[in-house]
Amino acid sequence: MSKKRLMKQQEERDAFILLAPLLLLMLVFTVYPVLANFFYSMTKWKGFGAAEWVGFQNYARMFQDVKFWHSLKNLGVLILYIPAGVFIPLLIAAILRDGLKGWTFFRSVIYLPTILGYVILGTLFSIILSQTGPMVEVLSFLGVQDANTINLLGKSRSAIHTVAVIFVIFSKMGFGCIYFLSAMSGIDSGMYDAAGIDGAGWWQKFFHITVPSISFSIQFFLVLSFIEVFARMYSFIYTLTYGGPGFATFTLEFGIYRQGFQAFKMGYASSWAVVLFFFCSLIAAAQIQVLKKGDQLS
Repeated sequence: MSKKRLMKQQEERDAFILLAPLLLLMLVFTVYPVLANFFYSMTKWKGFGAAEWVGFQNYARMFQDVKFWHSLKNLGVLILYIPAGVFIPLLIAAILRDGLKGWTFFRSVIYLPTILGYVILGTLFSIILSQTGPMVEVLSFLGVQDANTINLLGKSRSAIHTVAVIFVIFSKMGFGCIYFLSAMSGIDSGMYDAAGIDGAGWWQKFFHITVPSISFSIQFFLVLSFIEVFARMYSFIYTLTYGGPGFATFTLEFGIYRQGFQAFKMGYASSWAVVLFFFCSLIAAAQIQVLKKGDQLS
C-alpha cells in the first residue's frame, strides 16, 4: 500500500473521530426525537407509562378538530403580513442609510424590541392594549369616546391582526433594519451617483439599485420570517393572548403545548407536531435553495 493511500486513510479516520461527537449529539437530540415523535403520533400516550398503538386515529381526529383548522387559518393570516414585515425594515434601512439626522439614535430605538425578547414584549403589550391599559388612557385623554370598547386583543376579528402587526412587523423591525443596513454597506455608492446624474429619484434608486443589489439578503430574511411565524411564536402567544379570545390567536405551536402539556395527550400532540415538522421542512428546503442561489451569485 502506498504512502499516499495510507495518509488518505489516516485523514479519513481523523475526520470521523472529530465528527463522531457531533454525529452522536445529532442522533440523540435531533434524529431520535423526530423519529420518536412520528411513532408517538400513532399512539395514545399521556407522556408517561405505556403507549397504546392507535394507528392513524390521531390524524383523523386532528383533521376533525376545530382548533387545528383555526391554527392553520391563523398561520395563514400571519403569513400575509410577512411581506410588510420585510418591506418596512428594508425601507427604514434605506432611509437611515442616506444619513438621516440622528440616525444612530433611531437605530438604537428601533432595535430595542429585539433586545427585549418575545416574553417581555408579549407581557408589555398585554398590559398596554388591555381595556384598562395606557392606550385606553391616552385615547380617552385625546377625546376618543368609549376608548375601552376598542379592545384590540379581546375581539376575535382584531386579535390575530394585532398579534401579526406586533410580532411579524414590529418585533422584527430592529433586527431587519440592522441586517439590511449591513447588506447595503456593500453597495457601490458610485451606482447611486450615476443614477442621480441620469435624473433618477429616490424611489427609482431604491427599486432599481438597492433592492436588486441585496436581493439575496431580502430572500434570506423572508425565509427567516417564515421560520419565526411557524416555530418561534409560542412564548409570545402565551404571554400576550394565551391563544384567545376563543381560538382567535391559536397557532400550531401553542396547540402542541395545550394538547401535550395541559391535556396530557402527548400522542395527539405529536400528530400536530408532525404537521409543524412538515411545514418547517418546506421552509428549510426553501432556505437551502436561497443559500445555493447566494453561492452561485457570489
